[in-house]
Amino acid sequence: MLNKSLPTLYFVRHGETNWNKQGLIQGTHEVELNANGVAQAEALAAALKLKQAELKDFDFVVSPQLRAQQTMKIIAEAQPRDLALVRTEPRVRELGFGVWEGKPFWELKASPIYPADPEAHYEWRPQGGESYADGVARVDDFLSTITRPTLIVAHGAIGRCLIGFVTNMEPAAICHLPTPQGCYCKLENGTFMWTDANNEPA
Repeated sequence: MLNKSLPTLYFVRHGETNWNKQGLIQGTHEVELNANGVAQAEALAAALKLKQAELKDFDFVVSPQLRAQQTMKIIAEAQPRDLALVRTEPRVRELGFGVWEGKPFWELKASPIYPADPEAHYEWRPQGGESYADGVARVDDFLSTITRPTLIVAHGAIGRCLIGFVTNMEPAAICHLPTPQGCYCKLENGTFMWTDANNEPA
């Protein structure tokens, strides 16, 4: 189904962490923003402040994980938005990567258990973790509850699930969607567009 009936969404991936910088798989681990991640969030908050007139009627939703909470705090305070009105939503937490958390992405991708086929990748569930299909199911459940335009601060993999679901993307394409840090993604009428902190197309 094409999800054109949804309200307008803004998606923001959290700012950089040291694990991002080192290419380590974070998943459920709690890792705080590094100095560059804070700077990314501050620049993005300034860009979104220019959209304050539009965003004043938005709900603000954030993953319960620390790196997303830190990013949202910077964005919300710049609006300004009372942090008590920001809703923490467990269904937009990052995908769990199970036994691979804390290990480098290159090691996972080099492993013989990692699916080379994009469609198989969508359904693949690492030991103790979640698949992209699991993430899309979480996103579907979350989006079924929203009634107003919403700004969401979350994570890279769950962001792929969100964008892919809203735009009715083929499952094989979802796993490799770019989710850049220091940018925001507007989802409207079944389409998406990334914009950088200078409010230029990313």
